Amino acid sequence: MRRRTDVPIIARPPSFIVARSRPVVAAVVVDMAVGATLTSPNASIAPSAASDALARVISNEGPSALDEKRSAELDARLRDEDVYESPEECARREEVLGELNALLQQWVIEASARKGITEDMRPSCNLYTFGSYRLGVHGPAADIDTLCLGPRHLSREEDFFGWEENEYAGSFYDIVRNHPGTESIVPVRDAIVPEIKTVFRGFEIDMAYTSLPSYTSVPEDLDVCQTAVLMNLDDPGVKSLNGCRVADQLLRVVPNHDAFRVALRTLRLWAQRRGVYSNVVGFFGGVNLAILVARVCQLYPNAAPSMLVYSFFQLWSAWQWTTPVMLVPIVDEGLPGMKVWDERVNKAERYQLMKILTPAYPAQNSTFNVSVSTLEVLKAEFRRGKEVTKRILLNTAKWEDLWTRLKFFTMYKHYLMVTVSAKTEEDFKKWEGWVGSRVKLLIQGIENCTNGQMLAHPGTARYKDPEKDENLHVILFLGLFPSSLKKKDEKVAMNLNPAVEQFQMMVTSWMDRATGESNWVPGMAAQVKHMKKKNLLSFLREEIDGYEKDLYDEILKEGEDEDKKRKHASTSDLTAEDGEAAAATAVDDENNAKAKKKKPAPSKENDDDIVGRDDAIGGTHIEDFREDAKKSGAQGKHQLKVSFAQAVKNK
Repeated sequence: MRRRTDVPIIARPPSFIVARSRPVVAAVVVDMAVGATLTSPNASIAPSAASDALARVISNEGPSALDEKRSAELDARLRDEDVYESPEECARREEVLGELNALLQQWVIEASARKGITEDMRPSCNLYTFGSYRLGVHGPAADIDTLCLGPRHLSREEDFFGWEENEYAGSFYDIVRNHPGTESIVPVRDAIVPEIKTVFRGFEIDMAYTSLPSYTSVPEDLDVCQTAVLMNLDDPGVKSLNGCRVADQLLRVVPNHDAFRVALRTLRLWAQRRGVYSNVVGFFGGVNLAILVARVCQLYPNAAPSMLVYSFFQLWSAWQWTTPVMLVPIVDEGLPGMKVWDERVNKAERYQLMKILTPAYPAQNSTFNVSVSTLEVLKAEFRRGKEVTKRILLNTAKWEDLWTRLKFFTMYKHYLMVTVSAKTEEDFKKWEGWVGSRVKLLIQGIENCTNGQMLAHPGTARYKDPEKDENLHVILFLGLFPSSLKKKDEKVAMNLNPAVEQFQMMVTSWMDRATGESNWVPGMAAQVKHMKKKNLLSFLREEIDGYEKDLYDEILKEGEDEDKKRKHASTSDLTAEDGEAAAATAVDDENNAKAKKKKPAPSKENDDDIVGRDDAIGGTHIEDFREDAKKSGAQGKHQLKVSFAQAVKNK
């Protein structure tokens, strides 16, 4: 019988299918960029109204000759930065995916036979790709995100991962780890999306698995964008399948794929170099960054890549992040057990700091990990990108100025060093991934125990101490900086021990979700140490010395100089006005002295009239002056008139 080794390894964009749907409970489309807000108070919302709002564009104008020139310069610079993969390596990726797919088909047949499913029933599976590889923006060293959709009789826990008790016999994990092309392999079965991480034939590949309850043999032409595919899936299955669905939906809604890919490659490089490309600690990941770029492409459907990059920073630097970012209207297809993002129904979702919604059903917030600290860092990077790209288009800066490496170890005075270690290499691989996914809790703990006065900037790079075994440890750093709640020049003693102790307690309470047993073993440690900038470890010196000059520092300095000039100019104007007021007061004193010699002192009634007239002109309250006059005795009336005149002139 024919074995299916020709299963599609790249999910082709499926045709549009009208899925069964019911009236939406509630839907909101808020588009700050075009100034439209559409809401529906009840279940009787018209989806076409929401679609119309999202279909609006800011400009349909095509690229100018200058835009084309800047875009060509950008593409050339990206090639210099080696973000494109060579045709030979692309062919090797396809060969590796084909070999992996053949292993999957063989495993399905053998595992099915052990469960009484004979080969004449044609048990089979499909291998799909998603992420950067599916979007066509992967680089030479990028990993490949894959999903295997298998038949209903092969489960994720028993058949894909296997059990340690029987040494994983018969599992796909066992087949891959014993394959000669496997360089390393780590099962991550307790993650939100369980997967096998492997290096196979030199390529990093992440493999997730979901069994489809409706199929014994998965059709080759299965459309993963159909809502019916999600029926009766567990939560990890829905999340893993949504990776493929989101990638396909993104490519459907983007009007110009070539411009989209160049812009996305640029912004991925920017995010990586500027240290804001790590979804696990609360920054951007591949999906939410692609959604932001796709939204800009919708608003400027005919723009060149250079203008898309510029518009990206212009739009998102001004965005109010309490407003959701969406590419399509939120639709509830009505499948039981499917939780659709809706902040009006789910109160907890109202307090999420950044809301970038996935375009596939069920809609989810792809940036739920963002914290107060990471949001502040992202906002600062958006402002920086806006200023730098503006100068690039004015030809006063270069594209490489946009992705200048972040000078992380010179930004702050205080840092936290987190050292993750274990006794064995196998334990360390699991432990490192777990602790890395919990760093966000340490950041939130710092924010909470300081009442929001201290924030933490997580570094995305990983370091090794040359004096320790590189296979048994890794070092992470967090920069500490004050929030806007802390008053300037205010010195406050802050105790971070509660945050550190809570973090260490959480990571050591690591439980296996499937079995309920503890995954922590003696030797696994996560030590947190406070360090000042001047006391940073010596092996970081090479990186610090290699920091390049950042154009944005010059831009900020220019802004500060302009502020000083404005303040100096306003101070000079005030000084001149004070001099004129003093001269006028001296003249008044001289005139009053002459008048005193010639005329008797004015009566009380006349004095009150003068004060009243001055008060009406100047619009100043005079009760305090009257009180001073009563206390000052015989000369009070004359002093009252002079003091009030001077006050009016000063005002």
